[in-house]
Amino acid sequence: MFGYANRINVVQPACQIIVHLIVYSSLYTAAMMAAMVYISCLLQGLPFDPVATAILALVVFAVYNLNRKTDEDEDAVNHAERYSFTKKYEAILFHSAISAFILAFCLSAYHGLGSLLITTIPLLAGIVYSVPLFPARFGFRRLKEVPFMKSLIVAFSWTLPATFLPICHAGLPVSAATSLVGIFFLVQTFTNTVVYDMRDQEGDVLSGVRTIPTILGSKKTLYLLTAMNVTVGAALVLAGGLLGGFHLVLVLAAGTVYAQGYLLCFQWLGKEKLLFELFTDGEFILLAVILYLLVVALPYLPV
Repeated sequence: MFGYANRINVVQPACQIIVHLIVYSSLYTAAMMAAMVYISCLLQGLPFDPVATAILALVVFAVYNLNRKTDEDEDAVNHAERYSFTKKYEAILFHSAISAFILAFCLSAYHGLGSLLITTIPLLAGIVYSVPLFPARFGFRRLKEVPFMKSLIVAFSWTLPATFLPICHAGLPVSAATSLVGIFFLVQTFTNTVVYDMRDQEGDVLSGVRTIPTILGSKKTLYLLTAMNVTVGAALVLAGGLLGGFHLVLVLAAGTVYAQGYLLCFQWLGKEKLLFELFTDGEFILLAVILYLLVVALPYLPV
């Protein structure tokens, strides 16, 4: 009995270390982008593009690790556990981020100018988002200090590459499915970003960052996000149904329900920082798994 208890005491810290490594090193965030690319490919009727997936996962891994460095003041207040991890391993994370950038840009350059330009979107967004480039007379030094702009920049920096890099590599034009996928990604990533701002209000207020929740408050922000999620989600599902895509409708509906789930559970989830990140960022990973099972394991279902 004591031997079993000892094994439990060893396994639990080991599992915690692994989870911290995956989440706080931004590997989980990179997996989220990889899942978005997979979803984008299949819903646009394209074959899965492993190169686009690798490029964007590497870029996201790099951008978010570098962003952790520029946002240390907010992180120290909002997420002390993550801040402790990134400070402890900052040299490893920094060199890994630079290496990921180099590899991603080499891969994208090999696939042409269009691929390279799309790949630079998250990097450029990360720079104007986090780095104090603007003069003080503007009233802000970084775009993350501008209400709404912060959330929109993050949402567009995820949406545009995930939506357009696969069709760029395939050499195909934009379709109706592309528009639906892009709008879906934009709404979901915008919601995700604002929900994180709701959790991080304390640190944002102390650092002078004005976000939607710091202006409207958590309650009104939840109402705003709910109205947007339900309204746009219903419109997308209806449009997907008109296109006749079973998988498209299923993913759009499931994503809308998932987002509404973590909005309804915010008061509880927001207190559990690690669980909060796993749950909110896990949406596209779960949707990708569902889509994979539908396409591969259940091929007899109608497309």
